[in-house]
Amino acid sequence: MKPYRMIFAGVIGLSVLLSFLAFGSIQAAEPDQKPYVGSEPFEQMKLLAGSWETTMDHGQGPMKMKASYKLTAGGSAIVETIFEGSPMEMVTVYYDNPKHKLNMTHFCMLHNQPRMALKTAKANELTFDFTKGSDINPAKEDHMHALSVTFDGKEKIVQHWTRSQPGKKPEVMDIAFTRVP
Repeated sequence: MKPYRMIFAGVIGLSVLLSFLAFGSIQAAEPDQKPYVGSEPFEQMKLLAGSWETTMDHGQGPMKMKASYKLTAGGSAIVETIFEGSPMEMVTVYYDNPKHKLNMTHFCMLHNQPRMALKTAKANELTFDFTKGSDINPAKEDHMHALSVTFDGKEKIVQHWTRSQPGKKPEVMDIAFTRVP
């Protein structure tokens, strides 16, 4: 190996080693985080963590569709991904606002991001409704306007999505998911 290549390799190796040491000391300096405890509805949503599936027919015959829920941001947010791996894949992030009220932002295949806040919480059902701050004009733009999640034990949930389209009657789509073992 030529001397300048050996020097270059040594510099790269030393840089990588120093990066690992610096990162390790930054991590060690962080105080221990207490587990995040959210509002009661947030804690109910956390129980959905894992994999789910449903069978739907979108004009091509029955197809299995996947969904998942996972905790992120130190347990203070829940990421829901529905219709995983399909052209219809969408993400919803559930989180408590500073007043400890459950909210969500839905990243929709309609190319918008409606925000919703918890409207009602019952033992087996959470209902969300559209809130301001979504950069969506609800009177003029097609968007998801409401969601209710019905818990049917620990292994089944049903989502009831309400789509609002200007000049049309609201459309409700029900999706029944079953937990995948």
